[in-house]
Amino acid sequence: MQDHADQPVPAFSVIIPAHNEEKVLARCLDTLLADSKPGELEILVVANGCTDRTVEIGRSYGNRVGVIEVSEASKHAALNAGDKAATVFPRVYLDADITVSAGAIRSVVEEMDRAGALIGAPRAVIDLDGCPAIVRSFYRVWCETPWFTDNLVGSGIYVLTAAGHARVGVFPAITNDDQYVHDLFETRERTTSNSYQFLVRPPRTVQGLIKRRTRTLVGQRELDRRFGQLPGRARRLSLLDLLRRRRARIGDLIVYAIISKMAAFAATRKEQRGDRAWERDETSRTIPSATHGQREGS
Repeated sequence: MQDHADQPVPAFSVIIPAHNEEKVLARCLDTLLADSKPGELEILVVANGCTDRTVEIGRSYGNRVGVIEVSEASKHAALNAGDKAATVFPRVYLDADITVSAGAIRSVVEEMDRAGALIGAPRAVIDLDGCPAIVRSFYRVWCETPWFTDNLVGSGIYVLTAAGHARVGVFPAITNDDQYVHDLFETRERTTSNSYQFLVRPPRTVQGLIKRRTRTLVGQRELDRRFGQLPGRARRLSLLDLLRRRRARIGDLIVYAIISKMAAFAATRKEQRGDRAWERDETSRTIPSATHGQREGS
C-alpha cells in the first residue's frame, strides 16, 4: 500500500477477513479510521467468496483501505491472503462485525510491549442489550469461565507480534481459528489491555445462541482431533465449581447446562452427517452500538 518513499511506514497492519459483510464493514472501517493518525494503519479487507457489496464498500475508502479478493468463501484462506499482503508487525486480525478504534489497538500494543506478551486484545465486554433472558443467563455463566477471565484473546480480535506470528505460521483449514490461535499461547504469553474495551455481540435469539455454540463445539472437537491439548487451552471449571465459588447463580447454571447439552447434541448430529457448512447467526450483526474500542470509563 505504501508506494512512495516519503510516505510513513504504518505502525501496524489490520487484516479483516470479510465474507458477505456489507451490513457491518463500513461501521468497522469508520471506527478504525476515526482516531487513526495519517499513515498509521495498513488496512487490508480480504473479501472471500462475496456475493454482496463487501468489495464495493471496501474500495469506496480509496487508498486508506486495501481490498484483496479471494474467490473461495474461506476464512483461513482470507487470513493467509492478508498475511501475504501485509508488510508490518504488530498485526491485527479483526472480524468485520467488531468495532474497535485505532486508540484501542495502540493501547494493546503498548501493553504487549510492557508485558512481553506475544498476543493481546482489548478487554471484551458482552453486549446483552436486547437479548432474551435465556441468552443473558447463559452469558452470565460464560463470563465466569477461564476462557473469558484468563487474558481473553480470540473473540473477534487479536494482535500478534512478529514472534507470535511465527508460532502461528500459516493458518490451517479449521473451523475455529480464534480458539486455535488462543490455545497456542499460554496465559502468561497473552495480555489484555484494560484501558480500552470492545463489544462482543451475542445472538439475540435462543436459536441463534444454540447455532453459535454448536459451531464452537464442532470447532473444539476438530482442534482436539488434529492438535491434541494445545498449551493455552482454557482451564475447565465444572458448574459445581462455579456454584461453590459463588461466581454464578443456580438458575443461570441450569440454563447454561441445558444450552450446552443441546449444542453438544446438535454438534454430534452435524458431525455424523458430515455437514461442514458454516452457520452464521445474523441476529448479532445488525445491532448498533456506541461502544467500539472506547477508553474504559469514557
